Amino acid sequence: MQHFRQKLVLAAIAALMLGMGLGGARPVAGAVERMLAQPTPVATVDLFLVIDGLDEFRQQRQQLESRRDGIQALIQQLTTEIEDKAGDLEKLDPQSDAFDEGRRELRMLQATRDTRAQVLQQNLAEDNARALKELYEKTLTAVDQVAERDGWQIVVHTGQQKGVPRNPGVPANQAVLFVEDWIQSRRVIYSNDSVDITQSVVRLMNNQFAAGPVQP
Repeated sequence: MQHFRQKLVLAAIAALMLGMGLGGARPVAGAVERMLAQPTPVATVDLFLVIDGLDEFRQQRQQLESRRDGIQALIQQLTTEIEDKAGDLEKLDPQSDAFDEGRRELRMLQATRDTRAQVLQQNLAEDNARALKELYEKTLTAVDQVAERDGWQIVVHTGQQKGVPRNPGVPANQAVLFVEDWIQSRRVIYSNDSVDITQSVVRLMNNQFAAGPVQP
């Protein structure tokens, strides 16, 4: 009798499940398969702070500053020669052949100084941009390495101040556009420090730089 009652209970439960649409074996018409969203590990990194904290960047900056100082010294030397030539010219008779020749030499010195200064400054700016580009590409590689090592699937750049500058230095008729552009350029509104990998990237790159280039 007890065994018979158990069968009745099981049959009633089965009927109840079928009545509620919980049988599981029969597909529901029009049903759409859905994939539940899974949490994605997201980290943040300030690329500007990374580059600024690199030993390689400091070394490159020192080298560029040394070259800049050398350029300034050369320009100053040419400027001194021009000033001396101008002083000599003042002592000559403006109607003499020597004055005409001295004036031509002065013009040549001035043109030489201005042209060399322009070319050297342009070369220095190009070298500076090239060095920054190379460091940026190295930083992206290091971010990939840290993300793969620590299990981050997405890394977002956060290199911008949160607050809009109070006095941005733009014309009054462009102030609203400046604020709108600033707001639109925000990449991350909030991020916890626990997901910031900036210093991890800096340490990795400084260690790699100290170890030197990898031998083939």
